[in-house]
Amino acid sequence: MNITITAGGTREYIDPVRFISNASSGRMGYALAAAARDAGHSVTLITAPTALQPPDDVTVINVTTSEDMFTAVRSAFPATDCLIMAAAVSDYRPAKTSSTKIKKSDAELTIRLEPTTDILRWAGQNKTTQLIVGFALEDTDLETRAEKKLRDKNADMIIANAPSAISADESALKIKTPNTPWQTLPPAPKQTNAKKIITEIEKLYT
Repeated sequence: MNITITAGGTREYIDPVRFISNASSGRMGYALAAAARDAGHSVTLITAPTALQPPDDVTVINVTTSEDMFTAVRSAFPATDCLIMAAAVSDYRPAKTSSTKIKKSDAELTIRLEPTTDILRWAGQNKTTQLIVGFALEDTDLETRAEKKLRDKNADMIIANAPSAISADESALKIKTPNTPWQTLPPAPKQTNAKKIITEIEKLYT
């Protein structure tokens, strides 16, 4: 398969030096890229800024903002057999970005936010033969909210985890497809669970 994987946390700039982001380390996305490569697949890794070294023998596309990531996903999508949206894409961005550094003052500063493009929804709406795999990070009603996301985004698989997985070396995951019950992956290094995820994706593709 040609597998496109997104990773890392996007940055939405307030001014040239300040931005809104999240605590994603990118470890799961990078682990998935390595696991897919090791399984013999052709891998494109679309990555927001991280402190990680990309796996060897994968195509790496570096992006910064959610819009950058959307542009890269759209470009890769026609040749993609499976899209894995492991990145933590910002849900909101500043409605206006200052072209110069905002100077400190005693006055309050209000930043108006606007929604970013929902890349997973776009992929679900525009897929033809592609498999779409999404992630759901939920702090309450994990299975219920993740299953709703699976349906609403027209995805083929959803991988649910709790906020404790952010930046951690290990994670516990739950996997669901539209036609199968929840499968639980117990706490394990992200590299281990990444291999299991790729195996489950291969079952869907065959």
